[in-house]
Amino acid sequence: MKRDIRKMMALLSEANVKEQDLPFSVEKRDIEIPFISKNGTVRRRPLRIYVPETGPTPKPLVFIAHYEMPENDATLNLYLRKGWAVSTPIDFQSEYNGNLIDDDLIFNSAALSAVRKQPDMDRTRIVVSGGSAGGYMTQMLSVLHLGLCCSVSFSGITNILFNMKYLQSANEHNKEILETLTADERKDFIRCLEVIPVPIIGAIFGQFAPILAKIQENSHCEIWKALSPSCMARCFTGPVLFSHFTSDLLVPIDQLTKRFTYAELDKSLPDGFRIRMSEFPLEEELQRSMAEMLPAGDLFEHLCPPPQTSGENFKLSFDLSKRFNILVFDEGNVEAESGHYKKMDLGSIDATAYIQAQLQKSSRETNWLTAGKLALMAERYAGKGFLIPGQAGIDDTVYGSVAMNSQEILEELSEFGELHPEELADTLRTVMTARPDLADALGEIKNRLLI
Repeated sequence: MKRDIRKMMALLSEANVKEQDLPFSVEKRDIEIPFISKNGTVRRRPLRIYVPETGPTPKPLVFIAHYEMPENDATLNLYLRKGWAVSTPIDFQSEYNGNLIDDDLIFNSAALSAVRKQPDMDRTRIVVSGGSAGGYMTQMLSVLHLGLCCSVSFSGITNILFNMKYLQSANEHNKEILETLTADERKDFIRCLEVIPVPIIGAIFGQFAPILAKIQENSHCEIWKALSPSCMARCFTGPVLFSHFTSDLLVPIDQLTKRFTYAELDKSLPDGFRIRMSEFPLEEELQRSMAEMLPAGDLFEHLCPPPQTSGENFKLSFDLSKRFNILVFDEGNVEAESGHYKKMDLGSIDATAYIQAQLQKSSRETNWLTAGKLALMAERYAGKGFLIPGQAGIDDTVYGSVAMNSQEILEELSEFGELHPEELADTLRTVMTARPDLADALGEIKNRLLI
């Protein structure tokens, strides 16, 4: 039975304006984050840090990636009650989804660096978290940065090339129906959602169209591998928890793990609907799920039933002995009117137990260093980074400049080396042997760190 789209949108709007008091006295600290965009322009975006006045200082902090966490979000309330500070972008604009792989990545990386430098925050107890495109950003920040305590990705994109091609393919079914409407009907956004076969994809597709345009401009696989967390899994150097749903229409589960992809499509989906990676012409490495790219001995995968009671939170199971946890809620197969999941009246996905367990250890215990990560850091140090390109001659005090990138790399490696000097020295030797093109950058890093 087709949902009443107008009623559903009204309910969502009503939920978004409900005010929820913060649990106690909380400082709202707004800071401006300057960064150099890919076109060489210095841009600024705002960030808010919620700092609970209870509890000891320095404080653990949960960094919310990409999307804004509104003040009425129950998860914000949950974190603050734990005594954790929370940072979130503010004044979010939908156009940032189209810049997810370039300027938005630079901004989020800059914001994370700025937050870690706040004097009343504990640099060893920084957690990065986000959902959907924010889950993608969470994973990419985990690829880029050393020293994070842990990361939590909710329904996050792990293969950007597949997900964009999938959204394009799914939206083709909508376009066929839209072409049958009159010009006046097409101006009515809600009317369009009522008649198209996959309405949620129709509603968000335009926001991500700029990424598809970039794919069409340059389809070179190495670029999209570098922008896909699953292909960069060798650069993870802290624990990551991935949470997902079998019913996810927007970010198909197949890219995270193929173990729990339903074999049959729901009858509500149009004929010819494609949702598996194997149904798209992708290079071999881009056909592999995140689970296939992670070390099997360090991975815990678990399928669990979702809550059934309205307002009930999703409790996450996990195995702390594993560096990587994939937790999937079984809601059955994907339906045409799903979003990330089917039941809209359930509570929050509660990862506080996992976060708290990792915070007790801090990054001093949770981190390791891989050759892949060190090579990526050396490229950025030398101003040769692809994900965060170093800019010279613009403003060396702004994040995104070669000078600031180099400073950040040295700070992260220095902190790691204080506790793990042998691991750092061994990894340096490995990368210097494997990557002679980075010899100068690695040699300078070694000298400056006095290794």
